[in-house]
Amino acid sequence: MDSITNGWMFPMLVVWGVLTLVWMILLGYRAVLASREEDQMFLSKGEASMAADQQVIVSKLGRLSRPIWALGIVSIGMILTIISVWLWHGLQTNP
Repeated sequence: MDSITNGWMFPMLVVWGVLTLVWMILLGYRAVLASREEDQMFLSKGEASMAADQQVIVSKLGRLSRPIWALGIVSIGMILTIISVWLWHGLQTNP
């Protein structure tokens, strides 16, 4: 346990925690946006503002997909790297 708090493992865990927190926040934001998205057709001119709102929501959902995927991949890659290095370090130091 000492090897985690000393050296470079603790800063890596903090960075991983921050990245994962941002990833979870983006997932939550996407879920909120998706709950507001409605599959409706707006045909009259009076409903044009609702159609514009829906288009804005759909565009926000589209823009969020790449950062969510990237943060997910980086977060999973970092934790796998941290676990691998921790195990390797543990196997190298114990007799």
